[in-house]
Amino acid sequence: MAEPQQTAASPVEPRDNRPERFSYREPGSLRYLRLLWDRRWLILGGAILPALLVGVILSLCPRRYVATFVYERPLAEREYNVLQQRFYSQENLDKIAVRLREQGLTAYVQKLEQVRAQQSFERLIRFEVAPMYPRRLQTTDPCTSEKISAFKAKLLSIKVVGDSEEEVAGVSAVVTSNFESILPLYDVRNHLRESLQKLRDDAAKIEGDRFTLSLDVQKEKAKLEKLQALQNSPGEAASGNFTLQFNVETTPPLFPVVRVATPKGADLQELLGGGADKKDVYGFLPLSYQIRAAQVKIIDVQETLASDTEKYNFYLQVLDLDNRLLAKLEGSLLTYYTAQQYLGFLGEQLLACKDQAVADHLKSYVRKTENLVQVNTRAGEKPVVYPMSKGVVKNSALTFIVFLMVAMFAAVLLEHGRARRRQAPADLKLGVAD
Repeated sequence: MAEPQQTAASPVEPRDNRPERFSYREPGSLRYLRLLWDRRWLILGGAILPALLVGVILSLCPRRYVATFVYERPLAEREYNVLQQRFYSQENLDKIAVRLREQGLTAYVQKLEQVRAQQSFERLIRFEVAPMYPRRLQTTDPCTSEKISAFKAKLLSIKVVGDSEEEVAGVSAVVTSNFESILPLYDVRNHLRESLQKLRDDAAKIEGDRFTLSLDVQKEKAKLEKLQALQNSPGEAASGNFTLQFNVETTPPLFPVVRVATPKGADLQELLGGGADKKDVYGFLPLSYQIRAAQVKIIDVQETLASDTEKYNFYLQVLDLDNRLLAKLEGSLLTYYTAQQYLGFLGEQLLACKDQAVADHLKSYVRKTENLVQVNTRAGEKPVVYPMSKGVVKNSALTFIVFLMVAMFAAVLLEHGRARRRQAPADLKLGVAD
């Protein structure tokens, strides 16, 4: 049988059992809102339940306490980093652990060991500065880079965190004692090393200049002998207007120009550095004045040599003293040795010092050491221990937002899967009918 032909006037009517895929089209935003409304209970439940769970867990967790100690200490960023490295060093944390065990705070020592393994010290003991250091931007301007490097914070704060007020109070006493009594010894040691280096440089300079000064004395003495021989010469003694030449580039002659033509005068001119490169304008002084000038110069160089010799002997004594002080520091840094004990040791050394110059140097060093210790004095003696906020509302809100987005995404995926499952039988029937 021939199939009926399809024409524009009489189109083939769709079969009743062939479903239409899209009866009409609507904006995607409306379909998405309708999808969210249909899945509203799933979305709300998936967002509210985790937020409530987080809030309940945080509410049941024990409250933590913190104490803050503020120090008025200007610090550059490099100095701040060095300070943290010293405090968190293995040897310093061992000292703190020993004191904590003596105070019966063994549980806190275990926490300290845990954060040491995780390198997360800020969870228990935290350093902060105010104002904060500026961020180092990539700049080619040397002035800007220099300003950033020279910036110094005004305040340094130390925060000690614990599980109870008693624990925070006990740990704070140990930490502040360590910061104010132990850590200054590192600054004292560095300043002592710098002083030793400067003394060595000064002593080396004296040793290097000693040979040159000795040659200058010999040269001036030889010059003086020739000048005196020239003055005592019978031929030259008759010449009352004899003068010496010196190079003066801008000042006109103060005395009449007299040319030296005698052999002895020529030798003297050569000795004083005369040559063909001298200019024609000269100043002239009497020979007796030049003899006095040579004598004065000899005395000056000899006094310089004597003064350098005295300084050199003083430097040797101070070097010996500072080396003994440095050895005392180096041997005490690994123990619980405090800055106050070191100051007491300096007082003993001062009483035993016999030389007045060395004693004055030691007194000056004691004052400098006391200033370094005073820098680590805190602003308040008894800071308040207050409970830390658990952040229940904040963390619950963040959890709600995160899981709300996850639930909405899951709802879209579920709706897409359900639509594909409903569409599969219809596509199968359509294919069989065709």
